[in-house]
Amino acid sequence: MKGWIGKVSVLALCLGSFSARAQDGGGVGLSQTQTAKVVSILEEGFETCSKVVAEYKVDCFQQSYRAGAKVLSHNAGYWEAEVALTRVSRNLYQFVRANTDTSAGRLREGGFRMKAVTQEAMPQARKVFRQNVARAETLLRDVSPSEAKYFTPIADVIGQFGDIN
Repeated sequence: MKGWIGKVSVLALCLGSFSARAQDGGGVGLSQTQTAKVVSILEEGFETCSKVVAEYKVDCFQQSYRAGAKVLSHNAGYWEAEVALTRVSRNLYQFVRANTDTSAGRLREGGFRMKAVTQEAMPQARKVFRQNVARAETLLRDVSPSEAKYFTPIADVIGQFGDIN
């Protein structure tokens, strides 16, 4: 029996070591490094979007959310955050696609190549944008206490850019 207990102890020690690495950025799980990376990408993208003409902002933010989700796509610990960011991106993409101003050219700014939506679509664009961002922010804040440490900074940055005025 003593040998079996020793093997279980070694297994527990190995799993504990893996868990510690996963929590500090070992490639899986939640980490301050991963959170900081996605926050930085979102902030950079959102800053670019805040500088462009309103009709291009929807597509700009769509691309920013997609870039943030992509950073999280290979980390199962951030699954909920990836889903929240992806939903915003997809919904904004669909809106832009349905309301593209075909008479406006594309705009290049901060690594993005953006399409404009029509002037007539702007009131609906603002509504769609606010609803999607609010939903994502809520999802990122409605998490377990252990996840909150990592998801709250993401929710904070998206909350700072909750409108496309």
